[in-house]
Amino acid sequence: MIKKANIQWSAKQLVKMTEKGTINFDSSVQRGLVWDSDRKSLLIHSMIEGYPIPAFFASKDENGYDMLDGKQRSNAIADYINNKYKLTNIPEITTETEIIDINGLTFSELTEDLQDSIKDYSLTVYYFDGITEDEITELFYRLNNGKPLTSIELTRVKAKSIDKIKEIGRHELFTSALTEKAINKYTNEDIVIKSWALLNVENPSFETKNIRPIIESAEITDEQAENIKLAYTRILDVYTDVKSVDDKESNKIAKRIITRTHLLSLVPVALKSMDKNISVEEFGEFVHSFFSGKKSASINDIYNNASSAHTSNVDNVNKRITAITQAYNTYFKLDVKEVKADTIVEVKQEIKPVTRKLELLENDNWEDGYSNNNIPNSIMNSYNSTMAI
Repeated sequence: MIKKANIQWSAKQLVKMTEKGTINFDSSVQRGLVWDSDRKSLLIHSMIEGYPIPAFFASKDENGYDMLDGKQRSNAIADYINNKYKLTNIPEITTETEIIDINGLTFSELTEDLQDSIKDYSLTVYYFDGITEDEITELFYRLNNGKPLTSIELTRVKAKSIDKIKEIGRHELFTSALTEKAINKYTNEDIVIKSWALLNVENPSFETKNIRPIIESAEITDEQAENIKLAYTRILDVYTDVKSVDDKESNKIAKRIITRTHLLSLVPVALKSMDKNISVEEFGEFVHSFFSGKKSASINDIYNNASSAHTSNVDNVNKRITAITQAYNTYFKLDVKEVKADTIVEVKQEIKPVTRKLELLENDNWEDGYSNNNIPNSIMNSYNSTMAI
């Protein structure tokens, strides 16, 4: 059974505790800020008129209170007291002596009495000691009238490395390319989780039933996080360059680059391009070429087919990554170079046991009883191939 207690905070106290860090809203169940000005204004109107506001809920530890519910209301109160918005589309205020229209006014523009009615408004807070993650998830579900967490919300609640995911999710790529609405829906963190899977899980699936149990126990290391951020920086540089051209074709390609499916597909090759010392300009030319499809996103039919439906299943994820990687290798002729490099390694390993024989061959010295006839053809062919390379 969940054990709870309650406490009363004034709105002014809530704001001060938040600023001091005694109250925080870092709980993974908290949704992003989604209230618009009208909804914030109606809350302030309710406080002035004395209407009741639903209770807040928090877990309590030695550091203070981790709010499980009430982020939207707390933000609306704090932002208004700090003069960050004006009231909009609310009814007139009825005082003992007059009726006042406070639309268009900031907090500092209200009368002192109205300011006090907001600052002194009493807020009820229920808090819990020792509440588990599963209990928090269930509580959040019930507080939201049975509205379940979205797939990414539930996944991030259970993620072992949620702090690392949040950190990577603050990369400039997302603030530059995603809307505030998308970030509030944790689109950035969803991309982070799937980027990690692409780089660190064999044959990854993006389906929730597969990726959630992996991320529940995954320890994202500093090195893995740095690799993801390096890939994002490379993609952001390309996106910025393409968008700066500002013509119809470039804008279309720029939009494709930051579409979730295509952005994820770029992560492995973006990181690979940095390992190969390929410049941003060169990589950008490849990206521009690959995503310059006329009727579909890319010029690769296999990639396009794997991007049209069931994009999360393992087969289509693998098809997209394979297609874009092969296109990348072909574009930069890395397939030829890598084959030659591999051949050299294999040949050296094969001829190592008979190095002396080859030295004798080159010196025409057969005192040890060796001759062209008793050096295996495979070794000779390998040797000749190596010299040709």
